[in-house]
Amino acid sequence: MKITRRKGSSRISLRVKPDGSVLVCHPWFAGQKEVIGFVMQQTDWIIAYQKKMIEKRVHYPVNTILNTKKHTIQIVKTEHGRLQAGSKGNSVIITIPVDAEEKSEQVQGFIKKVLAEVCRKEAKEILPARTCELASQFGFVYQKVFIKNLKSKWGSCSSNGNINLNLSLMLLPDHLIDYIILHELAHTREHNHGPGFWKLLNLITNNKAKEYDREIRKNHRII
Repeated sequence: MKITRRKGSSRISLRVKPDGSVLVCHPWFAGQKEVIGFVMQQTDWIIAYQKKMIEKRVHYPVNTILNTKKHTIQIVKTEHGRLQAGSKGNSVIITIPVDAEEKSEQVQGFIKKVLAEVCRKEAKEILPARTCELASQFGFVYQKVFIKNLKSKWGSCSSNGNINLNLSLMLLPDHLIDYIILHELAHTREHNHGPGFWKLLNLITNNKAKEYDREIRKNHRII
């Protein structure tokens, strides 16, 4: 648990990060006893939310085949050798020693690292250009596009028009990639998720904004 004093904060707050760790922020005038008391009152909620986060984590079992936009990634067991990844052309093979526990943090962390590296390279080639195309098509103006390994969001848009896109988008079908990009471009005009935002997003997605949003939430997870 990390406790941070935040300037300008008027109340104690906490959040559970995607890795399960807890971040507590409090105003400068709050004493240690008050902060610890607040956290203790939230213990049941913290434990329940941490369990929920664990359940949402993506697990990649042996014999899984993952298709990105340009690569096929296969996870296999090996009788000899070590935990490693190799590539040939557009094929990537991740080998897991037979005596390794595939659900362990070490193995799953390695798989996700390899997958993220492949997706990052592709995302840098594809997403900025596609954002430019869609912005031009629908008349949006933005500043820059950044590719990031976001843990809980598909994308975001800053108040000054910079767009962050998750490298995990390389695992989505094309129509959902476009939807996420359009979602963030819409935020360059509508800076919240109010009625005006959804009206604009529906206008540029043929009234399929909510449908696409449900499809992502139901069928797809971030690396």
